[in-house]
Amino acid sequence: MANPTSDVTPHSDDKENMKDEKEEQYLPPPTLPASLQGVAKQGKAKNRSKTLANRGPGALPKNRGTGFEEFYADPPMTPNEAKEEKDDIYAPRMQACIQRFRSRRRLQGNRTLYFEEYLFLGGVDCQPNTFGGLSQKELKELTPAERRDATAKDIIWASSAAGQRYYDGNKDNWSVDFPGVAAGFFSISLVHLTSFEYLGMMEGINTVENFLRYVLMHNVCPEYEDDVKAAMEVCKTAAKEWPMIRELCAALPGHFNLAAAELFCPEAITEESWSFLDFKRPDDFDPTSVFFTAFALMDEPDLFEKLTTKKPTITREFECTLELVEKVRPSDDIVKRVKSLVIGDKAAHHTPVGKAIFKQGVIEDDWERPPTTWPIEEPTMTLFFDDALLANMVPGMRIEAGICELDAGLRFVKGIENIVPSFYVYLPQEMMRHYKEPKENERPAPSVNDPQDGRDDNAAKKEEEEK
Repeated sequence: MANPTSDVTPHSDDKENMKDEKEEQYLPPPTLPASLQGVAKQGKAKNRSKTLANRGPGALPKNRGTGFEEFYADPPMTPNEAKEEKDDIYAPRMQACIQRFRSRRRLQGNRTLYFEEYLFLGGVDCQPNTFGGLSQKELKELTPAERRDATAKDIIWASSAAGQRYYDGNKDNWSVDFPGVAAGFFSISLVHLTSFEYLGMMEGINTVENFLRYVLMHNVCPEYEDDVKAAMEVCKTAAKEWPMIRELCAALPGHFNLAAAELFCPEAITEESWSFLDFKRPDDFDPTSVFFTAFALMDEPDLFEKLTTKKPTITREFECTLELVEKVRPSDDIVKRVKSLVIGDKAAHHTPVGKAIFKQGVIEDDWERPPTTWPIEEPTMTLFFDDALLANMVPGMRIEAGICELDAGLRFVKGIENIVPSFYVYLPQEMMRHYKEPKENERPAPSVNDPQDGRDDNAAKKEEEEK
């Protein structure tokens, strides 16, 4: 409902007063005495983002994405830029390359962490640099190129100043190995950083591959071009094999090995061996049917005869590290036979079974392990797996497994502790992650008279004074 308007007409004097007040609103402000006049306080300047000039030549504009898009390509260089990179910039080569790569790519979120961990394994010092002791005033006096060098955090040392954690120019202890560093990063560091999460793994692999492509395009180290290309092949292999290992771990032990374990191993051992996996035992699972049907439909007549002549028993159990040499997947004929199998009046829904041939393998880590002997007389060991598991296995893949051997000559997998890809490498640099240079300590070592028991110097001194 609208409010009623007033019909009262204002007095003429009131009109004059209203007019004067209205005019006063637009009058200029009064002039202050000279003693009160001063300079207006300037507001605090806003923090402005770095310009392209400050970020360096070839820096990525902010409206061009991150530089890690699938079809991203570096723009062509001017003749002057190409000459500068060839003659001047890459004289220190890799260090300048890393710094330019950072300015040319927008490393955001976890990409920075992945990239710096990768550089650490390569002996590059990525510790924060507090501007080398230069003040902001001194930094402003430098040219953009000098400022970038002064504030750079990626340093490749060539002297003993690096300490023992980073590359120090000693060719006896360090060698150029692009594929080795990439393989070591994908094998250990990336798995720990991402908790084996698929998207994180792919992001880390893409970050390293993008950097290697940048090294090739800018001709940073032409004498190691084949080495860099081999490292890019490692990236492709890692992007292929890690998802396969994820699926393999989720599908283990498979119907065949689960049936063998339930038939010949105690129930408690079977549950303990596979309790950490995502595999779900089918409700109508019949281990006897699954186990013997697999050999009846396979082309293994001698082994099937030994298994059916008498009840098999386990003769020994052992643990070993295996490296896949070859896999033999079931033929199309065997697959058709398994799919058409009917037990009683119901479809069996069994899975076809193939075999994998292994040799002795080694999985290195930060533990000193005594050498182990191959537990069998033959140079290779044959194990049986569901075809769905064999599909996610590649030659060179290594596993740490517990094996059971029957008196009939059959061996099956009781449990798997670890699976690593074919490119797995453990770099000694991994053990230098938390290394600290030794320092002189004047405090005497613990003894019978002064066990110390974890006390520091101040606590010990205070106790002595109290006595």
